[in-house]
Amino acid sequence: MHVLLRRLGEHRGSPRLYLDTTALAAAGFVPGVAIDFTVGTSEEARLTIRVASDGKRKVSRKRRGHQVVPVIDINSSHDLQPFVAGGAVRVVIEIGAVHVLMPASVRKALARSARLVARIALGQPLRTAGIAFGAGIASGALHAGLTAGGVASELALANEIAEEYLDIARRSNPVVGPKTTTAAMPMQELAQDDWLLRRVQTVEILEAGIPCSGASRAGAAKRGLTRMEDHPHVGHLIGAALQVIAALQPAILVMENVETYRNTASASILRAWLRDAGYTVAETVLSARDFGSLEARVRWFLVAYPPELPLDLENLAPAEPDRPCLGDFLEPIAQDDERYRRVDYLKAKQERDAESGKGFGMQLLTPASQLVPVLRKGYHKGGSPDPRLLHPTDAERSRLLTAAEHARIKGISPRLVDGMPETTAHQVCGQSVDVRPVQAIGLRVAQALTALGRSRDGAQGGTIQSVAGFAAVA
Repeated sequence: MHVLLRRLGEHRGSPRLYLDTTALAAAGFVPGVAIDFTVGTSEEARLTIRVASDGKRKVSRKRRGHQVVPVIDINSSHDLQPFVAGGAVRVVIEIGAVHVLMPASVRKALARSARLVARIALGQPLRTAGIAFGAGIASGALHAGLTAGGVASELALANEIAEEYLDIARRSNPVVGPKTTTAAMPMQELAQDDWLLRRVQTVEILEAGIPCSGASRAGAAKRGLTRMEDHPHVGHLIGAALQVIAALQPAILVMENVETYRNTASASILRAWLRDAGYTVAETVLSARDFGSLEARVRWFLVAYPPELPLDLENLAPAEPDRPCLGDFLEPIAQDDERYRRVDYLKAKQERDAESGKGFGMQLLTPASQLVPVLRKGYHKGGSPDPRLLHPTDAERSRLLTAAEHARIKGISPRLVDGMPETTAHQVCGQSVDVRPVQAIGLRVAQALTALGRSRDGAQGGTIQSVAGFAAVA
């Protein structure tokens, strides 16, 4: 057997496939032998060429130096029209037969689109998956945005290395339902687990937040990294993410990370891989402040989707977002609560840092504050740059924000962290996203899906069965 990929050409207004390879002779297609063509059904893009004594066509020849090479020259819209959109064909040459097929990348892209359109047409919920899931804050926000746009969805897979976070999600996050498979393992292990991935099957939407420890400025500086990919624990995870994407074949990919991630080698590899797999890719950088958040959390988002989906990521933020104050999110904590305390050691550190030219300093807030510095994963540690709330009457005392307040600031339901240890709750919220930009992306995706469904219904006369049938074949 010999398998090759060939680009389609054009001659006299019709598509042309020109096969000139010695593999033809080895399979019995020698110059002068009669051949016959069989065209696949309307549901299967396939052209089969066989050696046939009564065939109406013949294998021709060409010279390549001193060598005679068999040639099969097909110049026909009737035979090749199903392959034109892909621009190339996959040719399988075996003894007595040549099969012209869709390239694997084109076939998979068509299958993704067909599954997506079929589920929308049939009113079935879209199946989603999340990797680096955390407690499902981003996934829940994406589902909420889809729901707001009239598109139902259900979580098929949640993958997270920390089993504790999955326990929280199962207990408190409604996005995790009875049909959700939770996988507590490293992403790179999931990528190798063929049994598990086969059981999950394909999904329509994959949400991924690859850990940013190596891409963030703080993470890179802490380890002295010259490039993000040198991080010993997370620098290589783009490889595992691509393996999972290839296995689950999502029609739509939503990925988020710190803004600096978009300039990494990993991001470049991701873009090129998605392009070659047949996706269209859109990117945007969104600040939670533009959506009315107190916290100036900035995130890079990449969305990959079928070329026919009318999706853009422009003007996602509301024109006039609400501007609340910190006091709107505070719990009723008494002034004599022990959490209000003196932090003379932080003041002393601030003075030392100022003397040595470092820019670290305490960030003190009041209920009237309309801006909260970024609340990080390690916020519970109460480091010098972590924002603190001043005591109402004693300027020498302050406290950290509670986990419930942290959640509210990011738009996360406090129910998610209710009953959770403060340390864990701050970690879950601090490494997550502000939910409002993700909800906006989910809503925009839903609107594009609805528009695509309407256009497909019109093109097909509303025949849902034809869409579902194509999905099954693809």
